[in-house]
Amino acid sequence: MKKFVLILLVVCLLLGCVVGYVVSAEGAKAPAEPTAVGEPETAAVPAQTEVPAQTEAPAPTETAEPDDTAAEETTAAPLSLDFAAIRALHAPDEIVGSVDGRDVTWDEYFYWLHDFGLQAEQYIQTLAMYGQSLSWTDKLSADSEQTLAEYVIELTQDCTKQLAVVEAVAEENDVTLTAENEEELAEQLQQTITNTCGEGASEEDFNALLEEELLSRAMYDRISRANYLFQNSFDALYGENGEKVSDETALAYLTENDYLGASHILFATVDLNTFEPLDDETVAQKLRQAEAVSAELRAIEDVNERAARFAELKEQYCEDAGKSSYPDGYYFTPGTMVTEFEDGTRALEEYEVSEPILSAYGYHVIMRLPLSAEFTMEYSEAGTPLTARALYANEQYNAMMTGRIESSVFTLREGFELDLTEYLK
Repeated sequence: MKKFVLILLVVCLLLGCVVGYVVSAEGAKAPAEPTAVGEPETAAVPAQTEVPAQTEAPAPTETAEPDDTAAEETTAAPLSLDFAAIRALHAPDEIVGSVDGRDVTWDEYFYWLHDFGLQAEQYIQTLAMYGQSLSWTDKLSADSEQTLAEYVIELTQDCTKQLAVVEAVAEENDVTLTAENEEELAEQLQQTITNTCGEGASEEDFNALLEEELLSRAMYDRISRANYLFQNSFDALYGENGEKVSDETALAYLTENDYLGASHILFATVDLNTFEPLDDETVAQKLRQAEAVSAELRAIEDVNERAARFAELKEQYCEDAGKSSYPDGYYFTPGTMVTEFEDGTRALEEYEVSEPILSAYGYHVIMRLPLSAEFTMEYSEAGTPLTARALYANEQYNAMMTGRIESSVFTLREGFELDLTEYLK
């Protein structure tokens, strides 16, 4: 089974940005591929936080080209951070702070600082292309007292909290990397080396490239492994796809969230590609078919026989494109289906079949389904079928990890100070 975990809704990217920006084989700067993510079959990861600006850069269009006149009138190019000078301030293993008692080294702190610093610089440069200015000492907004430089520091410290929590939760649950994880990491490393350094490149070549980009191999490996710790902790607590969640808990989750279950046979009264209405004669024919199907099903007293016949007629008549992905029907919450479909389902008892119900799509013959812990409710991006167990497990894990991160405390080492504006050039 493929794994699936929902996104951690936290401030910064932990699992996706491994190398930052490295030189490609052709010599151009390009984002490196995430080492430990690969195809999204393990944990889904948060999108990287963008550094906000005082003003929004205009979207490029055919006519919205950089203003050459404005560029010529600019007195100076935007200042950038001297990352090499900043990195040289401390030894990599020097302790500069802690998260809930877990030490944070300068190597880790600088990793995040470098990443967010680059993002901020790229945004400043983009604004400059369109004749707008943003400096490191500017406030984030009119109602904010925080400067861009201070915000980058805040994001840096927030990411140390996220990494600390992922590792702490893994330790608490005796979670480590499996042999399969280690094998995947080795394969991903080799692919990344090839992508960034070229065919035949060695680990030494890759390590040298990381150093050129002011990144350490130690942090590269640590972040890569954190991907697996994050996923493996989920597996330890809930099972790979939530199979450790009991029937009672899964059904309670469905009930508490007011889920409804229904299968339907749709007789479309519109072209489902263009949404143009069909002609009156065709619509009348669809209504006669819907009425006949409904009457036949409602006449069957045995629920098992009725369900079996419903499946046969659904295969024959249903024009809903979703029936291939959801052949057994849908589980849904209030407001996610058209009103007529939701109201029609709610009015039925389990396995009861409705008379034809008209919506903007056509006539629906609906059979209400009982709630089940085994029903496929949706699919992950990787195509993994997700049951109520999986959705409950993901929701709980998400809430637990987010809560831990939000309640964690980053503490700077006494005497440690860093003013980014002192390292602009």
